[in-house]
Amino acid sequence: MDTRRLGASDLDLTVIGLGTWQFGGRWGGADDADSEAACHAALDAGINWIDTADIYGQGRAEQVVGKVLRDRSDDVIVATKGGVAWEVTGDGLRIWREASGAYLRMALERSLDALGLDSVDLYQVHWPVGDVPADDTLAELVKMRDEGKVRWIGVSNYHLADLEEAHAAGPFVSLQVGYHVMRRQVEDAELPWCRANDVGVLAYGPLAHGLLTGRMDEQTTFPVSDWRAQSEFFADDHFGDRIAVMRGMQRIAEDSGRPGGVAELAVAWVLRRPEVTSAIVGAHDAAQARGAAALAGTPLSPDEEAAIDAVLSEYPAASREYGHGEPPPRT
Repeated sequence: MDTRRLGASDLDLTVIGLGTWQFGGRWGGADDADSEAACHAALDAGINWIDTADIYGQGRAEQVVGKVLRDRSDDVIVATKGGVAWEVTGDGLRIWREASGAYLRMALERSLDALGLDSVDLYQVHWPVGDVPADDTLAELVKMRDEGKVRWIGVSNYHLADLEEAHAAGPFVSLQVGYHVMRRQVEDAELPWCRANDVGVLAYGPLAHGLLTGRMDEQTTFPVSDWRAQSEFFADDHFGDRIAVMRGMQRIAEDSGRPGGVAELAVAWVLRRPEVTSAIVGAHDAAQARGAAALAGTPLSPDEEAAIDAVLSEYPAASREYGHGEPPPRT
């Protein structure tokens, strides 16, 4: 599988990375044995890096990845994230954003323990927090990097102003951000900024949270255990428009003869941008992981890009901004 250099780092990442949000159970449940098999299958298929976070199942995903690393730590680049705090109360799980240096040091130590590592290749701040100065966040991350606990620093879900403030406070090499054909807002400011500042982009959600697998229709619903049941992307009045976009892309993929169908086309669309180092694709089990690796197909052609633009122009409401349960600021 092709690799791309991540920003100013020395990390050469495959153009597909394995995402592990599913391992935490918020996509309708998870089985740890299946999650572990997904990791092994992805690595066997040529993927060389795994993205995880402490909030995914409150350590559960990192523990699964850690078990895999005990068998093959030399085969995989590991990226994790901290910055979503949690507590279990009588009303259930409460989460909130937290990006103070002191919190991130605690979170990193907890993540290293779950992963069974002394150092992580890439440590990312999961969300910016408005009332936490970037100097507080980045100074501690730089200190942990200098201590050898972190090889490289990244951020996630940062908008342009957040990027500028954080970059002035301390160097980082990556931005992880949601990006797919119906979520293009980052093209206006964040992607150009990353190109100008040698910051690599890790694109999560390239398959539009499963919509661009081609397996959904207007009647698709989700169990309450699946976060998509509360997502505006699947629950607002424009879901039918998004289905229409998916079907239009299916036709384009068929006309192009792409073996991976609309999913392969969707990933190629994301990877068309030179700022994007890798597209993160999740998997519940080994079969899905092998399918994710197979999406690293041929680059998007100009004809395909023009055809996709034409489909999107027919359904502009499909690309409106949406929320899907982002953690609130701390209170």
